[in-house]
Amino acid sequence: MENHPFIAELQKLKESSRHAIAQGDKYDLDEFKKYLHIEREVEKELKNIILKSSTSEQAQLILVCGNVGDGKSHILSYLHNELKDTISQFKIHNDATESHNPNESSNVTLYKVLNGFRDENLHQSKDKMILAINLGTLSKFIDTYGEEFTYLKEYITQYKILDAEFPQDDIADVSRNFNHINFTDYHLYSLTENGADSEVIMTVLEKIITDDEANSIHRAYLDYKISLDEKIFCPILYNYEFLFDENNRLIISQLIIKAIIKSKEIVSIRTLLNFIYDILVPINLSSIKYTDYYGEIERMKADEMLTNLIPNYLFEHPELSSLFSKIENLDPCINRTAATDDILLTLMNVEKAMTVFSDYINQNYLYKIDFLINQEYILAINLSKLFLRLNYFSNYSSQEYLRDEDYDEYMSWLFHYNNNPKFKSIYLLVEKAAKNWNGNPKSNGKIIINVGKKQSQYRIFKDFKATPDLKMQNAKAKTEVKHNKFSQEFCLSYIGVPKIHVDYSLFKLLKMILKGYKPNKKDNNNYVYFVDIINKLINQNKDNSTLYIDEVNIGQEIDYTFSMDEFGDYNFQMI
Repeated sequence: MENHPFIAELQKLKESSRHAIAQGDKYDLDEFKKYLHIEREVEKELKNIILKSSTSEQAQLILVCGNVGDGKSHILSYLHNELKDTISQFKIHNDATESHNPNESSNVTLYKVLNGFRDENLHQSKDKMILAINLGTLSKFIDTYGEEFTYLKEYITQYKILDAEFPQDDIADVSRNFNHINFTDYHLYSLTENGADSEVIMTVLEKIITDDEANSIHRAYLDYKISLDEKIFCPILYNYEFLFDENNRLIISQLIIKAIIKSKEIVSIRTLLNFIYDILVPINLSSIKYTDYYGEIERMKADEMLTNLIPNYLFEHPELSSLFSKIENLDPCINRTAATDDILLTLMNVEKAMTVFSDYINQNYLYKIDFLINQEYILAINLSKLFLRLNYFSNYSSQEYLRDEDYDEYMSWLFHYNNNPKFKSIYLLVEKAAKNWNGNPKSNGKIIINVGKKQSQYRIFKDFKATPDLKMQNAKAKTEVKHNKFSQEFCLSYIGVPKIHVDYSLFKLLKMILKGYKPNKKDNNNYVYFVDIINKLINQNKDNSTLYIDEVNIGQEIDYTFSMDEFGDYNFQMI
């Protein structure tokens, strides 16, 4: 079946396209792949490691670690052209999840490939190898063959490659046999004091719509635009031109970053390109025969046409991918205010909806679709959704009520934490919220503890102190104004308990607790590891700690104490 020529060009962005996959062990980038290439920080670091390792006289293994689809193969393929003479000194083993022999596992293949780096061969070997490997595969290999690769295992442990809590410096050292770069330490976005931004996402979006001879997508767009009857409104054309506006590209970029932070979504370059294809080409238009395409869009009613436009489509198709599913949770329609409710009420009662749209939304978002908005028989719910979403795009940077305070604070704190892991504010938040997890004790230095069957007549308190173990936070303080390599969550050390990892969802819950929210059963199940650490902190020095008992119905602060003296005798006193 022959697709529409413009759609056919856009399909180069799909994960299933041959243009999406690079081999890594040779230069195989066509003109379009080469055009889309963006030099990222991780590429600069890898290039530096390869150049330095090539000068060594001893065996050199460069581990290029990461997750599936994060661009390892693409960058290695690109460097085959960039560092032709240097990289030719290395054997490249790419895609370590596959075996050379169908009768042996990938682990066995990897064991054979790394023979020169076994302990018994390492000091005589002259092998130079670049190993592109997913972290799960590396972990499995070390678990299986670690006893024969103790030098490699020690290196992986020393640099916390498999369990990095704080990104390690990728400093190439040719005096050792091993060097590495971990793609998971590098992200699609950067941290600044004012929040997150993504040069990578913004550049990819810009490249797709830029008028450049190497951009076959834009050439196809120009041909299509010229040939299209002016009376025909095409959703795909609208969506492509929607990206011409830098503000729209910025908001889409921020939505992707929020999905990464709030929902721990893993977004690779390959995932990003596929996502862009999906927002440009609605699924119901993606496989229509070229000869039937114009008839299909001419038959669309206003409601259906509007659902295919990016401001709507972006938030209504969780079935397309995990990223779409996470962005659905960021839909502006979810967070309504009294002000927007008043506007929507007005919208439902006016004769011409455009009169309300024009009062609040920039004309740039309306002039191409005003004829759709003014058509009769559009469902009220669809008009409401369209208004809220266009309002979000139109007023994102100027209206405070569209901001997300908890998210903004999390990103600001994360920036400061990555400059200095001993960032005080996050430690204070965790300690205060831990004290209030079982309810507000309304008493300094104490925490409510759960004992036996839940009841409402008495509350039991205990002295509580969470002491930060700042010696464990041994990363050096920095003064950077922008982070390209950083931790996406807080990792806090307290004396006597395991480290506490605070991601965005836990951060938001802790903030809610300080405002009076009491965690329910679901919260306790979702954050069972955090509850466990609170209980470990509570039980420190449990043998000689005093318990305070409050008879709730009397209303005094503390009514009784229960303690043990130096002789091991128990004392129960009324205060």
